[in-house]
Amino acid sequence: MTARKLSISVPPEVEATIKEAAAEEGKPVSAWLAEAAVEKAHAAALHAAGRAAARELVAEYETEHGSLPEESRSRARQFLIEAGLLDEEPWPAAG
Repeated sequence: MTARKLSISVPPEVEATIKEAAAEEGKPVSAWLAEAAVEKAHAAALHAAGRAAARELVAEYETEHGSLPEESRSRARQFLIEAGLLDEEPWPAAG
């Protein structure tokens, strides 16, 4: 696998944290950052897939049973926000 060089800018305290973490794991900073980026990208993909699955489940339910009551939608949305599975973005209206 060929490696590509990237340049990033971070505040000094973040630089120190990165260097300390890489040293603790016995890795070069570039390898540590590459692994962190892959982990972050993977987590973002899982998050997006989870949100898509939740929307699909709601759509399937609503197709079979009609629109969810607003109170249920609000409770479900609050749960997903508290679980870290949904951002504070507005949810599309029912129907």
